[in-house]
Amino acid sequence: MEIKTGNKIKMYELVIALTDLGYENVNKISMPGQFCRLGGSIEIYTIDDISIYIVDFFGEVIESIFTKSKARIKKSLLSINANILLLEDGTKILHGEYIVHEHHGIGIFRTLGTKKLGINEKRYIFIEYLNGDFLYLPENLKTKVTKYINVGRRVPRLNKLGTQTWQRTRRKVYENMLILAKELLLIYSKREIAHKKSYVINCDWEKELIKTFGFVETNDQAVAIEDTYIDLKSHLPMDRLICGDVGFGKTEVALRAALQAIANEHQVALLCPTTILSEQHYTNIQRRFKNLPIKSAVLSRFYSKKDQLESIEKIKQGQIDFIIGTHRLLGGDVKFKDLDLLIIDEEQRFGVKQKEELKRLRAKINVLTLTATPIPRTLFMSLSGIRDISQIESAPSGRRGIETEVKKYDEVIIDQYIEREIKRNGQVYYLHNKVSTIAAKASAIKRRHKKMRVEIAHGQMDERELSDVMIRFTKGEIDILVCSTIIENGLDLSNANTLIVEGADRFGLSQMYQIRGRIGRSPRQAYCLLTHSEKKLTDNAYKRLKSITENQHLGSGFDIALSDLEIRGGGNILGREQHGAMEQIGLILYSKMLKSAVDKLKSNC
Repeated sequence: MEIKTGNKIKMYELVIALTDLGYENVNKISMPGQFCRLGGSIEIYTIDDISIYIVDFFGEVIESIFTKSKARIKKSLLSINANILLLEDGTKILHGEYIVHEHHGIGIFRTLGTKKLGINEKRYIFIEYLNGDFLYLPENLKTKVTKYINVGRRVPRLNKLGTQTWQRTRRKVYENMLILAKELLLIYSKREIAHKKSYVINCDWEKELIKTFGFVETNDQAVAIEDTYIDLKSHLPMDRLICGDVGFGKTEVALRAALQAIANEHQVALLCPTTILSEQHYTNIQRRFKNLPIKSAVLSRFYSKKDQLESIEKIKQGQIDFIIGTHRLLGGDVKFKDLDLLIIDEEQRFGVKQKEELKRLRAKINVLTLTATPIPRTLFMSLSGIRDISQIESAPSGRRGIETEVKKYDEVIIDQYIEREIKRNGQVYYLHNKVSTIAAKASAIKRRHKKMRVEIAHGQMDERELSDVMIRFTKGEIDILVCSTIIENGLDLSNANTLIVEGADRFGLSQMYQIRGRIGRSPRQAYCLLTHSEKKLTDNAYKRLKSITENQHLGSGFDIALSDLEIRGGGNILGREQHGAMEQIGLILYSKMLKSAVDKLKSNC
């Protein structure tokens, strides 16, 4: 951020801007990254300079900027960089958040700052430990620190500098971790025993599929496809996680992998969380594979029992190459002739029973999991290197971030959002997640917007009726869809670019992010209004809504998953003993240490 003399800006606006940049508002400045308000002035101790600056206001104009020193050097321009520590693993640490140094333990990140040593100036990370002691870590050594992400609810204890307590904790955790590392190696060994035949990549079929793509691959997409091909050419079963925002092209990676599995004379199954999504995938696959000798089918409740039995028999005989469906695919009556690739769309949407079956399959066949926001266990597995991960962070050309606002419920504001979208010939999702009152809500909206076509959609509707509504919404025959969270996984519409959510404080962060991904699927600017009715939000609800508004940029699904983990805790990710060990040192350092232990044991095998 740059501020200049003569700039028109209100003092409170500068206070908000500095706070957003990670600066701490204090009564008296004592370190870089702080500011204080004194009458008609604001004092700022920037992180890039050892000077404190005074910004004087005259009304709503910056009158002067000068250093707080005897020399009082005047400046016409002051550059202020964000006081946020960005780590190489992609995490960011804000002022006041917990941080872990691998040799000194848990502290609090206070600020970045410049200190003078002789005639030289050097950048440091200021970390506060127990009893107010500080560690000044050169910024070029930031690989020594990780963000502390808790897996429980307890507030972590700060370590004391200059004692052996932290080293004893690390040794104890490492000894505990070796047991888990050995268990994980058993999983690796089962995959080694499976020893599958490696794939030969069919370039001619791939060229035919690319003709129907209609887009140019992003760099991340290309890397994810190549990662997947390397896995398929290996003799080990693949277990790869493709993490990327809704609409960032995860499905394309899956289709390329499916194509190669079928080209190598194997069957492929695509497991979807909802019937509607399985139908959407089936329609897309039929279109994309129309010029290739590939037979596909969908197995869902939309079809009669007779049709389902017929498809099951063809699957058993190997007459169907690509099978799409819900958890129905995991039923005991569905037998595959040669299933070698399982694609899972949003694994977190499946139940415990289905996840156990998926766990069993992972040791035998290739598994590709697609997700926008990984669940804690999946996130942990990827951070620790137990599962391979490909992140698709680059947005398709022309896509924009979704403008997101949080407001107290107000029909006037809601109607403004609706009218703006309809005026530009767009469509609106209105999320009202109470089935008992959803019809009344739709009627109320219809009364206020008489010329608009309003319909409802929720999970308790008849499958055929629900499908009909969704199809009509897709065709643009409905202006406002008053719906439940049934829309969380499913529709891919470029014309629906306004989402209004009632009671947004009651939703989980990852779920809210997934729902918001229903809009913003085109170059047109998308808008999301999150409303709440509480006079005062709970601490966790506030954190969730703050995180969703801060992560408006494209490709922030992985950050959202980390934020969700911080707010809710990871729960019992790997059992009670490991849970306690993770709490002692934080999830990320635990993951790094586990990866190191697994690699060490593997090299000694």
